[in-house]
Amino acid sequence: MQFAHWCGAHVLATAATKHREFVLDLGAHEIIDYTTQRFEDVVHDVDVVLDLIGGDTLTRSWGVLQPGGILITLAGTIDRSEASRRRVRGVRFTVKPSRTDLAAIARLIDAGTIRAIVSDVFPLAGAQKAFRQGLKGHNRGKIVLRVDGGLSGLV
Repeated sequence: MQFAHWCGAHVLATAATKHREFVLDLGAHEIIDYTTQRFEDVVHDVDVVLDLIGGDTLTRSWGVLQPGGILITLAGTIDRSEASRRRVRGVRFTVKPSRTDLAAIARLIDAGTIRAIVSDVFPLAGAQKAFRQGLKGHNRGKIVLRVDGGLSGLV
């Protein structure tokens, strides 16, 4: 959301009412409360959908795109026939490590343009607990493992 806002996009987001101010602060221009309305009932003819949920949410997302739009999913599988039928593109997004990209993101964070949102920090020994926390879903930020010492020979 922060990157889309930074790039100049008009950002629509789905969030429960209790997260409204937080999501607006991250750069959303409009919030659709998914607990009270279906996004496809109010959103139409958008250029890009970023799906983080998959399943039914991904399926319902096709209908809000305008012809030529793109649906990007992090959590589902693209239905090529559905994309073709609707005259849109579908892409499964995967992260590829890039030193250049990470350095650019670090510069944006250092400049205060983008904020890293951290919900919880666990010691490395608490990795299982951190993993279980992540499985609960609906985390408000990243879950971070803290590694203390012992890295001087690795860096």
